[in-house]
Amino acid sequence: MKAAKWRDLSEEELTQKARELSEEIFNLRFQLSMGVAKNPSKIGQARRDLARAYTIQRERGGAPLAAPAAAAAAPAVTAPAPSKRAPKAKVAATPAKTAKVSKAAKAPKAAAKKKTAKG
Repeated sequence: MKAAKWRDLSEEELTQKARELSEEIFNLRFQLSMGVAKNPSKIGQARRDLARAYTIQRERGGAPLAAPAAAAAAPAVTAPAPSKRAPKAKVAATPAKTAKVSKAAKAPKAAAKKKTAKG
């Protein structure tokens, strides 16, 4: 459907079409993963149509399909100022990395390495 036809739809019709398209995309992706999709190119067309619907909704000043009731009920939270560099993620130490190996346990390995190196 062309963008001009999308603009002719009312707000309720546009929201309904967006819901239908998102369900269609879900079903097409499911069919594609199962290998029973009759026409895999339909998923691309459905995505473009959904993007058109969202664009028209945004142009009109309405919020696209994202739950408006949930957004209104959520308290306003101010985001912290972005830093130049994101902090590194902390990796939990695994027991193998933290466990210390005694010298007695290392000795046979060192002897085996010397034997293989000589000959």
